Amino acid sequence: MVNVDIGIHKHILLAEMGTSNRNITVTMAPIADRNVVVSARTYQTELMEQAKSENLVICLPTGSGKTYIAVILIKEMSHSIRESLKNGGKRTVFLVKTVQLVTQQSEYILTHTDLTVGKYYGELAVDLWNKEKWEYELENHQVLVFTAQVFLDLIDHANFSLKQINLIIFDECHHASGDDRYAALMNKHYDNCPDPPRVLGLTASISSKKIKPDKLFDNAKELEKTFR
Repeated sequence: MVNVDIGIHKHILLAEMGTSNRNITVTMAPIADRNVVVSARTYQTELMEQAKSENLVICLPTGSGKTYIAVILIKEMSHSIRESLKNGGKRTVFLVKTVQLVTQQSEYILTHTDLTVGKYYGELAVDLWNKEKWEYELENHQVLVFTAQVFLDLIDHANFSLKQINLIIFDECHHASGDDRYAALMNKHYDNCPDPPRVLGLTASISSKKIKPDKLFDNAKELEKTFR
């Protein structure tokens, strides 16, 4: 099961969910803590600790430090990615929607960790890379930042396995519905993996569409179902 932690519109959410027995955890970040991220705030540390033990979707406003939560989680789980794949080590994967975000998130991870980071997107002609090239990239980078389509193609062609991954981070995870690449990855590959990686979803919105406040819970449940 994945819990969806929602950091928006506390007054609305409590009114909607107050007496519900449904299995979604609502964790609120104090408003005063949402402005500047210099070091880990209390709510960031609490969410990171929760994400270590279960699949989690974090919904917090833009500027609240969602990426920093992902980075401290990467560091907390980094023992297995510091090992060679040949020696049983694993890798962390960070999935994004655009080439610009590949660069942005890669630079952020490099700035805040001592880990090696690889960047992968279609304009690099990665579809022409052979198995040996991919083996080199995966062996020599501990954190791998992909556009979603490139990663899905890599898994589809069996050049990489979810069993070799300790953590997948889905940026802007509210897009994961219908025929979206995030949804395809979870439905086609994650369910069939005997030793699946931990999943962390990041979003500032419960839905990729405009929805009414009374539909927030239903959309949260859909995210929960996708990222179980």
